[in-house]
Amino acid sequence: MDNFNNDKKTFLSKLDKSKKGEIDERIVPIIQLINSKSDYYTTSSCSGRVYLWRGNGKKNQTEWLRVSHSLVDEAFFQIQEKGLIWLRLEDFILHICCRDLGSANKLLLKARKLYKKSCILSASKKIMVEIRGSELLEVPLYEDGQLLFNGELSWLKEEVNSRFNKIWKKEEEFKEIIKNKIK
Repeated sequence: MDNFNNDKKTFLSKLDKSKKGEIDERIVPIIQLINSKSDYYTTSSCSGRVYLWRGNGKKNQTEWLRVSHSLVDEAFFQIQEKGLIWLRLEDFILHICCRDLGSANKLLLKARKLYKKSCILSASKKIMVEIRGSELLEVPLYEDGQLLFNGELSWLKEEVNSRFNKIWKKEEEFKEIIKNKIK
């Protein structure tokens, strides 16, 4: 057995170390499909999420106050907290380890039809591809409990949910690409 197969087996047997502590249910079919391919395995993923946060924006210095990987209602946005509270919606993202540059390029060629920002993250010890969507929404929402957004929360809810639906539609298309175009 070669190094790639050993690394794949070892990595896929490890526990989830994400902030959430488990894989998003929605992305599991795509992960399983990719991991069933001989030249690929996933190392991290997110099906898309929306969250309210405070902090300085650095990953390890950000406090998530509320998180959803699903459609939201207006109650999601209603929060009474001190400080500056931000709303952020992030798109689908996958990190995929590839057997070689050929398999990485093949994957990128197909993925970029849907996810233009996809790229090779690393090509030294491991060849890592990032598949990334471009839906993003980030706005300051509250400061010391005062709503900064002067529109209707119903509009904000519709905007977030509309973006989620776009994200999930592309995920389904990507799943079909993996299923039918990547061996």
